[in-house]
Amino acid sequence: MDLSLVTYRAEHINTNAVGKDMDNELRVLQEYQFNCSSTTITSLILGIDVRVATDRRNLYPSVQVFRPNGSLVTGSERTIYYSTSNVSTSGVFEYPLNPPIPVMSGDLLAVSQPPQGDSIVRVYYISGITANSREFSYGNAHIDLTTNPITDQLILVYPVTDGYCVNSTNSINASFIEENAYRIHDSRLPSDDRQYLYPDIVFSCNGSLTKWIYGGIYNGNNPSNTLPELQIWRQLGSNGFNKIGSSLVNANTMIGTNLYEFIPQTPLQFQEGDIFGFYFPNTADIQTVIYEQDGSGPINYRSGLVHNPPSALTQNDILGDRNNFLLVTVEISGR
Repeated sequence: MDLSLVTYRAEHINTNAVGKDMDNELRVLQEYQFNCSSTTITSLILGIDVRVATDRRNLYPSVQVFRPNGSLVTGSERTIYYSTSNVSTSGVFEYPLNPPIPVMSGDLLAVSQPPQGDSIVRVYYISGITANSREFSYGNAHIDLTTNPITDQLILVYPVTDGYCVNSTNSINASFIEENAYRIHDSRLPSDDRQYLYPDIVFSCNGSLTKWIYGGIYNGNNPSNTLPELQIWRQLGSNGFNKIGSSLVNANTMIGTNLYEFIPQTPLQFQEGDIFGFYFPNTADIQTVIYEQDGSGPINYRSGLVHNPPSALTQNDILGDRNNFLLVTVEISGR
């Protein structure tokens, strides 16, 4: 996780998420007008939730373009593919469109969201913010633009074009979507007495880890019977993992609101391909509680109950059913 997102989540640990996911609907975004005779939409700024794929959960939202007469522009649909292996580490999802979508003055951008229970990626909206859209049935290829608009739901999608060719009726811009996209997730405590591995948080070079930075809460009233452990693991073959370095978080330096750093006495050595791990004891037994973002993170491999941090794991010891994002970043010296 990038330091900017760790910092934001740490500052908002006690703030509840807002917003709701779109569900089995087509939403035409009349909020945006394309003011050039012709241009292309090159990317989308998004407020989304990314979930673990399952046999049933395997669908994705898409965008498409409609003409002013309500007809779908053939070939304009682009699917929004994200997975737990390519989530945003900064919290800002900007999805490049390849190829870009050509649009003309008067065209309308629309978002199609499959049933939310079947969707890996869910587009969100926030109620109570003035913005113009119209809702139709999922899969419609022709829309009636004389229906009543929805004026109090901000769909967290913004089209980025060549030549800055987007006007917004209510002065919504990319930055405003980004700011509100942060709000659809909140932070939570990890499960007690669990070992976590994050196979998609990979060191991409050889080097030394010199500092851990994390978001959490220090509770000096709790006993320090056990300590959280931040770890480096190495995969051995197709089935095994060995812990090759770790830091027991036993001293904290506050550097921001709910933001701390820990400097290991001896830098931890890592190799390209090593992965991040974390052991979280029982909350009642620790003074330093590290939080995680609820959702939209990389896949988490999670053990059953363990009362001490293990030094080795096999695939049989862990389950990959969640994708919360631990509020941790590092400083390294690469080589």
